[in-house]
Amino acid sequence: MIGSNPENGHPIAAMHIQRALNRGAKLIVIDPIKTEFASRADIHLQLEPEHNIPVINALLYTIIEEGLVNEEFVRDHTIGIEYVKEAVKDYAPEVVAKYTRLNPEDIRAAARMYATTKPAVITHGMGVTHFNHGVGGVCDVSNLFLITGNICELGTGDLPLRGQENVQGCCDMGVLPNIFPNLGSVTDPEQRAWFEKIWHLEPGFLNSKIGIHKTEVPDAILDGRVHFFWTIGENPVISEPNTNHFLKGIANVDFYVVQDLFLTETSLKADVVLPGVASSEKEGLYTNAERRVQHNEAVITPPGDARQDWWIVCEIARRLGATEGFNFNSPEEIWEEVRKCDPRRYGGMSYYRLKKYHGLHWPCPTEDDMGGQSLYLDKKFFTPDGKGRFVPCLFVDKADEIESAKLEFAKKMNMSPEYPIMAGSVDEKTDAEYPIQLLTTRKVYQYTVGTMTRRSRAIEEGGDSIGPIAEMSPALAERYGLKQGDFIKAWSRYGYIVVKAEVTDIVPDGIIQMTFHYWESSCNELTSSGWDYISKTPTFKAAIQIKKIDEEEFLRVRELKREKFQTSKIIYDDFHHHGNVAINE
Repeated sequence: MIGSNPENGHPIAAMHIQRALNRGAKLIVIDPIKTEFASRADIHLQLEPEHNIPVINALLYTIIEEGLVNEEFVRDHTIGIEYVKEAVKDYAPEVVAKYTRLNPEDIRAAARMYATTKPAVITHGMGVTHFNHGVGGVCDVSNLFLITGNICELGTGDLPLRGQENVQGCCDMGVLPNIFPNLGSVTDPEQRAWFEKIWHLEPGFLNSKIGIHKTEVPDAILDGRVHFFWTIGENPVISEPNTNHFLKGIANVDFYVVQDLFLTETSLKADVVLPGVASSEKEGLYTNAERRVQHNEAVITPPGDARQDWWIVCEIARRLGATEGFNFNSPEEIWEEVRKCDPRRYGGMSYYRLKKYHGLHWPCPTEDDMGGQSLYLDKKFFTPDGKGRFVPCLFVDKADEIESAKLEFAKKMNMSPEYPIMAGSVDEKTDAEYPIQLLTTRKVYQYTVGTMTRRSRAIEEGGDSIGPIAEMSPALAERYGLKQGDFIKAWSRYGYIVVKAEVTDIVPDGIIQMTFHYWESSCNELTSSGWDYISKTPTFKAAIQIKKIDEEEFLRVRELKREKFQTSKIIYDDFHHHGNVAINE
C-alpha cells in the first residue's frame, strides 16, 4: 500500500483490505504518515515525503541483488529490464535510507516479502500521483510487479484507488484534453479519421492540437487563451491548488458558468448557475476503479428547474447551432454511440446485459463476452508486441535537473528517443523561511470538499464536530510553543489560513498534515501550482511557516474567509504581486 489512506478516503476498499488481513494476508505500507493501516502493517516504511522513486528503486535494487527476479516472466513477457538495472544501481537501501528517514533493513525486508509472496497486489492513491513525478511513480510501481511476475494472475497487479467515484469512467469517456472517448490520442491521424467517420464529419475536420488542461485554466484565462469557462459538478474554489491564483483567474474570465446541485463556494462566483441533478435523480452508467460499468437508476424526481446534466450539454450545443451529434433523447442513446466509438472495450455492453449482470468489466468487445475482471490474464499487454515495458525512473535534487537527467541517461544507455524515461524531485523544498512540509489528506467523515457532506448536521455536529485541524508532531509543537487546540496562522508563498493545532504522533517531525474539506481553513490556499510534468496533475504540496495566534485574531481572519468564500465577491490575495488583496464585486 503506497501513498494511500483507504480507511479515510476509500472505506469500501478498506473493508476488503481489512478482510484480507483477517484471513492472514501480509501488508507493507509505504507512507510518511502513520495511518491506521500502517499501524497494522507487517512493515511500515515511513519515508520522507515525495521520495517514492528512491524507495521503490531501493526495493528493485534489493530484488535484483538478492536474486529475487522472476527471470522466466521477465524474459518471456517484458522488455527493458537492462534500463531499470542501470537506473537503480545507485539506490542501495543503505544509501537511500540516509535521506528518506528509513532503516535499510526494513527496505530489504519489504522487498523480500513482496518478491516472495504470490499472489501480491499493489494498491496506491494520491500519495503516488500528486508529485511532479506522479507518472514516474506509477511507472516505478509497474516495475515492481513486472520484475517479480506479480501480474497476469488473479490477485496480482495494480489497484489504484481514485479520488472520486467515476474517475475511471470520466477518463474513459475522453474528458482529458489529449484523448478521444476510446483513449486514442487526438494527435493520431488514424484516430481522428475514425471519429470523423463515426461522427459524419468532413476529413480533416478534427483538430490535432491538444486542448487546455483544467490545471492550466487560470493561466490560460490571464494570458487570453480562455474567455468562457464552464464547470460541471465540481467546486474548484475549494478543490483546486493555489486557491488565490484560481480566484484571480475566474475574476478575469469574460463569462463563468457553473453547473451543480448546490450554491457552492464556486457557483457563488459564477455569472450563471445551471441546476444539475444528484446521483439519485439521474439515470446512466458509471465505471468504477475495477473497470466495472454499472447502471444507475433514477429513483427521485429532480426538484424545480433542475435538469439532467447530459440534457443541459445537448441543449446548449443545439442553441449554439449544432445540427448533428447532440440530438439524444436518453442516456441509453448516448451509450449506444459510445459502443460504436469504442467497440473493443464496450461493444458487448448493451443496456440489457449491464442490467442483467449488474455490471460488466471492460474490455467486453462482443455480446457473448462476460468482460475481464482482471487485465492481462493472457499475459498480453496493451503494447504493439504485447510485452510489458520496464521504465527507468530517476530521482534528482532539483526540478530543473529533471530533463537533463533523462537526456543523460538515454545517451548513456543508447536508448531509442521513443522509449520512456521518468525522473522527478521534491517539488518545493523547505528552507529557513518556510521550514515545514505541508501534506493534504481526507477525513472519513467528509466527501471531497464537503459540497454534500457538510450539509449533514449529523456529520458537522457529530462525527466531524472537530472541523479543520493542522496535525503536527509533539516535537514540532514544542518548538513553536504550541499545545493541543491552540490557534495558529499558517502561510506559504501562495496564501494564508488560520486553524487549530492537533498534536499527534502519526505525523513525523517537520511535517504538518491538513484536510481540504473546509472553506474556514482551506489548506489549498497554501498549496502551490506545481504539477506532474506529463499528466499535469497538481502536486497539492507546499513549504509553509506557522505561528501561534490568539482567539481574537483567529476569529478576525475567519470572518475575512467567510466573506471570501461565502459571498459572490471574488477576493484573492495576490501573493505573486507582493501580497496585494483584490476584490471583484
